[in-house]
Amino acid sequence: MATQKPPSWEKYWGLVVVFSRFSALFMLLGTYKSFGVLMDSYIYDLDTSAAEAGTATVLFFAFVYFTAPIFGVLADMMGSNGARILIMLGGIVSTIAMCLSALSTTWYQLAFYLSLAGVGYGMVQVPTVAPLLMYFTDKFGLANSISAAGGAVGMIVLPPLTERMIDNYGWRGASMLLGVASLHTTVAGALMRPPSSFKEKRSYQQIYGKDDAPQDGTPYESLTKVKRFAKLMQEQLSIDVFRKRPRFVVYQFIFLLAGVQFAGWHLFLVPNALSQDIALFDAAFLASIGGIGNIIGRAFNGPLLDHNIFSDAMLFVLIHLVCALSLLLDPLATEYPLMAVLAFWAGLTIGASYAVTIVIAKNLAEEEKHIMAAVGWTHFFMGFGAVIGGPLVGATFDITGYYHVGFLLMGGCELLITVCTFIELMQRRYTQDLRGRYLLM
Repeated sequence: MATQKPPSWEKYWGLVVVFSRFSALFMLLGTYKSFGVLMDSYIYDLDTSAAEAGTATVLFFAFVYFTAPIFGVLADMMGSNGARILIMLGGIVSTIAMCLSALSTTWYQLAFYLSLAGVGYGMVQVPTVAPLLMYFTDKFGLANSISAAGGAVGMIVLPPLTERMIDNYGWRGASMLLGVASLHTTVAGALMRPPSSFKEKRSYQQIYGKDDAPQDGTPYESLTKVKRFAKLMQEQLSIDVFRKRPRFVVYQFIFLLAGVQFAGWHLFLVPNALSQDIALFDAAFLASIGGIGNIIGRAFNGPLLDHNIFSDAMLFVLIHLVCALSLLLDPLATEYPLMAVLAFWAGLTIGASYAVTIVIAKNLAEEEKHIMAAVGWTHFFMGFGAVIGGPLVGATFDITGYYHVGFLLMGGCELLITVCTFIELMQRRYTQDLRGRYLLM
């Protein structure tokens, strides 16, 4: 991806891009958080278990992230307007799928439609990073933090609205309205125009390679095209990084664990409160409290990183340590005030963690042209963790009748994240010190 700075007047449009990503993530994370409010309706109306309902809803999140490497690479390969096109298309797909989910009569149908909606939002999640990279080469951390806060605002606004929509229209009507609202993502994509310096079209040399470009109108044999495309995809996806960069592999395992906790907390925060006889409105408001913390978490990390107050890895360690404590204390939260405090701190750390994760993924890329692939793989492994986290927490409730066990398991994952990240950081610093001493000899 090109790194030329856009003309000075186009910096103002960069603010529009930040707002557009803000609004797209508002719908993505707000919709996902609203599934927690819809969870009991799924369980009782579709006559299914918490594990099955958790599986159906977590597939939405999983497909958002499973498709991330592919759509991240496609956004890069399609040129300067590639991300814009994918985001607009993703808004249409997610709208149709969410509306169809309202017609579900079994959890299998619900799982299919929510998976399709996840694919639609997968066209949104990673491609929205590309315009930020175009406009903010120096202040990416700050721009990423502000725009990522849209997800936190969605967590505050949509769950209580969903609770009201359920009261007035039932869960099917609420799902239909969430689907219609998803169309705003298409508008957000349309506003993400690239700077003029990125408007050049990609040539055949970028698709086929300089020596392989068609000449004199001679068509390629099908096998040659397939081989060339496979090679191009391998290069764009940066698959070799798993073999050449052990640090990259370590962090993908860490991001997988983060996905377990991310999915479990978002889906079962509200059901956990409902299982303790908290009223639906108050339980849904816990999601809003978590969303307030999420905004603060996503906002504060940008300045800390841009001004080198903390390294990305050290900040990641501190964030997940606090998150672990907020989850491990869940069995003690039998009264609403303590539930609200823990929801706030969990939301704050989860928001901060996601924003720092994007920065870590960016820094893990060997070259700037591989940034989108690195971000895509990060989301892929978080999605893999989500597939584990949602059903796992739901299954513990089906077996024990309590969500506390699932929250303790998520807290254990957070502690493991903290330990793994800290060990990797210390090992890297030790290696750098050894190299420094060697150069001084």
